[in-house]
Amino acid sequence: LKQIGAQIEVDVYFEENETNPVKIAKNAKKKAEDGLYDVLFIDTAGRLAIDDELMTELADVKNAVNPDEVFYVADSLTGHDATKTATTFKEKIGIDGVILSKYDGDTKGGVAISIAHQVQVPLRFIGIGEKMPDIEPFIPDRIVSRLMGQGDIEGLSEKAASVIDEKKAKEVTKKIRKGEFNFSDFLEQLDMMKKMGSMKSILGMIPGMGNMANQLKDMDLENSGEIVRIKALISSMTPKERETPSLINLSRKRRLSRGAGLSEVQVNKILKQFKNAAKMAKKMSGKGGMKDMQKMMSQMGGQGGMPNLPR
Repeated sequence: LKQIGAQIEVDVYFEENETNPVKIAKNAKKKAEDGLYDVLFIDTAGRLAIDDELMTELADVKNAVNPDEVFYVADSLTGHDATKTATTFKEKIGIDGVILSKYDGDTKGGVAISIAHQVQVPLRFIGIGEKMPDIEPFIPDRIVSRLMGQGDIEGLSEKAASVIDEKKAKEVTKKIRKGEFNFSDFLEQLDMMKKMGSMKSILGMIPGMGNMANQLKDMDLENSGEIVRIKALISSMTPKERETPSLINLSRKRRLSRGAGLSEVQVNKILKQFKNAAKMAKKMSGKGGMKDMQKMMSQMGGQGGMPNLPR
């Protein structure tokens, strides 16, 4: 939890030598009030089974801090057992909503409908991946649309708007149209994609891409071998080389090869791929761009890559 907090720049309060959850919760609340924090989340210890000791402990924590809302976090993969457990928590402790994790699994909508109907509390948030941006508010219409393979353009737009700097986006668009997209721009775009969540969750929001998203179930784009090699190469470049890739001649390639721990063949391959991608992006940004993109997708589908898209 401390590691996740550091990654997303959220302070985590903890006490190494204290085992009493009520004392920790009280001290955390005081810390939040003294530090003028807007929100305090109290994450209680998870349990695989419900027992009287657990319920008493949770009731004590609730009474000590008097929270505005209490959420029960359910695992989608447990199926209808999640509904039974949520019902027990509602009866014993009182909950205001449910957060459903691992919603990108195969169980899909059944457990969500079951919780909403039988437990009689709203499903507030769902987790559709393993990263923080993959936690999102539960909006029934959008979820049904995704389940039916119709995507969720509105949700995708909101995600994009939360991480994209409009001014920066216009600058990058101009560069692409001029064929001036460079390695610094690439790193910024990669960072933006990372903030939007997993590749699977993004593709699932695009109409007609649901099946492809399922094929990427275990894909980690950020840590894939190709991306790791590209990052290593860019890290070995000077700021000038990143901004102007055309400067990279034979002697520079040799230096980059040594610095990145890559062979010269790998360096040439990455530079060639980047050059071709920049050309393709420039071409698609002009007239007939969508047709070019569909043509490219069709060719990739014929080579065993992405499936053909409807025209």
